[in-house]
Amino acid sequence: MLGLSVLSGPVAWAQSGGDRLSLPEHLRPTVDGVATLIYDASPGRPVRLTVVPGPAGPAPTTLTLETTAEDLRPLVEEIRELSLLRPPASLGQIVRLGDELGEVLLAPAADQLRNVSRLGLSANGPLSDLAFGVVRAPRSLDPQGRYLFETRTLCWVDPALGAVDTSDPPVSDRPVALALADAVYRPPARPLGASMSDGGISWRRHAARRNQASTISALGLPVVSRFGQGASPALFWESAESYAVRFLHVAVEARIGPGSPDGPALLLSPDRYDEQAIPVATDELASRLALERGSLVVLSGLDTGNHGTGPGPFVVAFGAAGASTVVTSLWPVVDESATHLFDTFYSSVADGLHPAVALRQAQLGHLAQPLRFDQGDGREPVDFDASHPYYWAGYRMYRGSADDCG
Repeated sequence: MLGLSVLSGPVAWAQSGGDRLSLPEHLRPTVDGVATLIYDASPGRPVRLTVVPGPAGPAPTTLTLETTAEDLRPLVEEIRELSLLRPPASLGQIVRLGDELGEVLLAPAADQLRNVSRLGLSANGPLSDLAFGVVRAPRSLDPQGRYLFETRTLCWVDPALGAVDTSDPPVSDRPVALALADAVYRPPARPLGASMSDGGISWRRHAARRNQASTISALGLPVVSRFGQGASPALFWESAESYAVRFLHVAVEARIGPGSPDGPALLLSPDRYDEQAIPVATDELASRLALERGSLVVLSGLDTGNHGTGPGPFVVAFGAAGASTVVTSLWPVVDESATHLFDTFYSSVADGLHPAVALRQAQLGHLAQPLRFDQGDGREPVDFDASHPYYWAGYRMYRGSADDCG
C-alpha cells in the first residue's frame, strides 16, 4: 500500500498570500464563515496551498506543503482503485489514506479553518482528480477525525459557471426538467447479488438508470424524459433546442481522455461510439442547449479517470451553455444507490436548500443508515449498506464563486 510519511505532524512553510485584491474575484469570499482552499500541485515543486478567508478573517496565507504532485498522484490513484473495489476490506485502507491526506493537505491550515463552515475548493494536477470526500479532517481541526465533508460543506469553484445575472429574463415562463438515461443498459461485471457485502440486491436491467434519472421529478417541474431508444443524440438535441431547461439530469456514461476519441463525450451506448456519442464541445452546447437562468446540471455517470483535469471540460462546456451549478461524479456509481442519493438531493433542493447543502445531506444519508430497496416482483425489500466511499465520495458540486458555495 502506498502512503505518505507523516512522522511528527504536518510540516509547511508559511508566507503572505498577498493582498486579497491580487487574487481572482471568484476565489475571494465576501461573507463570513466561508474560506477558499487553492491547491497548486504543479509538477516538479512542492504543493502550495493558499487559504483565503472571509472578510472578517486574516489576510490570505500561502503554505508550502511537504509533498509534491509526484508524491500525491499514486495516492489519488490508489484511493480511486480502493473505492471502486467496494468490499468492506478496502474501507480501512481508505480511512488510513484519508487520515494521511488530511494531515498533509489540511492540518497546516487548521487554525485558519476552525471557524469556517463552508469550504470552496480549487485544485490542479492530481488533486483535481482527488475525491476530497474521503479526506479525513485532522484531529487539530476535528477531534473525532471524521470525513471532511461531515464537518464542512464543500463546493468546487470554477469561474466558467459565473454568477447568475438576475437582470437577464428567463428564457421561458414554462421551464422544464430534462432527464436523459442510457439507450443501452449494461450490467456491471460483478452484479450486486454476487457479494453479501452488496446486500444481495438483484439488478433490474430495464429500470436502474431510468429510476435514477426520474428522481428529478421531485423538483415539481414538468419532466421531459429521454430514456431507452428515446435517448439518441438526435432526440437529445431536439429536446435541448425545443425546451427551456432549468434542470438537466444525465444518467449516462461520460468520459474524459483516451476513451473518448473526439474529446469529452456523453456515451449513450459505450459499444457504439460513432452512432451514440454526444461530444461535449463548448461551442455546440452553448449554441444548442437552451438552459434557463440559474439552471442546474447533474452528470451522474462521469468517469474522469486519472488525467489530472477532474471534471473540468464538462464544467466549462455546461457553464458556457448557461449552467450556474454542475454536479458531477468522478466515477460511475451503481444506479440503485444513486437513485436514493439524488431523490434526497432533488427533494432538498425543491424545499429551498442550497444545492451544496443538499448534496452534503444526501451523502450523509448514505453514512447514517442502510438504504432500503424495493426489489419488486413480489420479493421482500432489502436493506443495503451504502456507507462505503464508493457510493458517495465521488460526487462534486461546482459553483462559480466562493460566495456561491453557500
